Amino acid sequence: SLATIRTGVSRDLRNSTYSRLLGKQMNWFTDSRKGDVMSRLTVDLNEVEVSVVGSIEVMFKSPLMIFISFAALLALSWELTLFAMLFLPISGIVISRLAKKLKQSSLRGKEELGSLSNILEETLSGMKIIKAFGAKSDFESRYESRNQEHFKAMRRMYQREYMSSPLSEVISLTVMAILLGCGGKIVLAGDTGLTGDWFIGYLVVFSQIIPPARALSDGWFRVSKGVASLDRIEEMFEEESESLSDGTVEFKKLETSIHFKDLGYSYGEAKVLDGVNLEIKKGEVVALVGASGSGKTTLSNLLVRYDDPKSGVIEVDGVSLSNLKVETWRNKLGVVTQDAILFNGSIASNISLSEENVDNDRLMKSAESAHVLEFANQMSDGLNAEVGDGGCKLSGGQRQRVALARALYRNPQVLILDEATSALDAASEHAVQQALDAAMKDRTVLVIAHRLSTVRKADKIVLMDSGRGVESGTHEELMSLG
Repeated sequence: SLATIRTGVSRDLRNSTYSRLLGKQMNWFTDSRKGDVMSRLTVDLNEVEVSVVGSIEVMFKSPLMIFISFAALLALSWELTLFAMLFLPISGIVISRLAKKLKQSSLRGKEELGSLSNILEETLSGMKIIKAFGAKSDFESRYESRNQEHFKAMRRMYQREYMSSPLSEVISLTVMAILLGCGGKIVLAGDTGLTGDWFIGYLVVFSQIIPPARALSDGWFRVSKGVASLDRIEEMFEEESESLSDGTVEFKKLETSIHFKDLGYSYGEAKVLDGVNLEIKKGEVVALVGASGSGKTTLSNLLVRYDDPKSGVIEVDGVSLSNLKVETWRNKLGVVTQDAILFNGSIASNISLSEENVDNDRLMKSAESAHVLEFANQMSDGLNAEVGDGGCKLSGGQRQRVALARALYRNPQVLILDEATSALDAASEHAVQQALDAAMKDRTVLVIAHRLSTVRKADKIVLMDSGRGVESGTHEELMSLG
């Protein structure tokens, strides 16, 4: 049952932290370091299991044994027992001081390990750049210096941890020696009528207190170490107090339009959107164009509701987007981002992402529409071919087409295309453009693009500049305006 408690607590803690991680807002992920988060959710969680949960048995068993022995000692001689107990507060102060220092050292060691994990994560994801730019020695020295700091912090921690056992040993033996001296004097004086065999019995009972007392103090040190890890996990989730509140209105389908009213948004001090007004009517294709940093992607992020605007409102059929149930709104969206994000698995599992009962006809249709079958049919496993970690086994254009097929598989009412053709060569772009044209039929579409070919067919083009919509109209109207 102890094994069940230990592993069960660990399992529940992992489930809970993972669930909280998924519930975080997008800007939290932008600010946090992936390696550090990984370290907290693996190493620190493991530390909690080993230290805190591993000490449960000691924490239950030891106090009971101490209590029974203490009651026997009081029955034998309450004066001598109270005298021996005078040393308890002194040992308690020494042990708690050391435990506090151990917790601080443990915290420092875990922080350094987080930095190490971060460099490791960056190395794995940026290996091409490290090799191409000859940055091997720079990364090596960065890793070595962080590793040295980790070594120092862990050495301090283990020194304090290893000190805890000899310290409790010294304290218990000192108390035993003092007791032996005082008790021996009382017996030899012969005034109290206490005999030698009685005193030996008393010492035997007293020696039974020492092992559980030592186990308790060692357990306390381990718990202090584990609490440091627990604090780090908790701190990670406390960094952001605000979270998106879920609305109450169920979104069924788009009836009239999506309306951006005086939309304002900022990252820290920097204003990204400054009073944007835009209406996208049902069935309309609206394209956003403009220089990098003009706020196009931020606008699409707010439409997906990764975050809420700082000022203004987005209305869907006259209802504020923040009043809609997030899940029901996102279920009707198809999103294709600039960097086509794929997950380890097959092409098919990436297209039917999060769907338990896969509709094979819809899967084939969306794969055909997004021109995925063109390259999938040349692979030995077809749509069951593995894409590798992050889709590394496919080319940029192929990844983009799988991402488009994933958006189409949901049969979305609103399609958001953020630079959907930016990673493609001319031939692939032509193929995907045909797929996009087919995908846009009878759908409300927000397109973000730099290339003219993508936006030429839009019903309305909005030119963004410094977080504002400065011009809008059809392709011909904007050309005539210059």
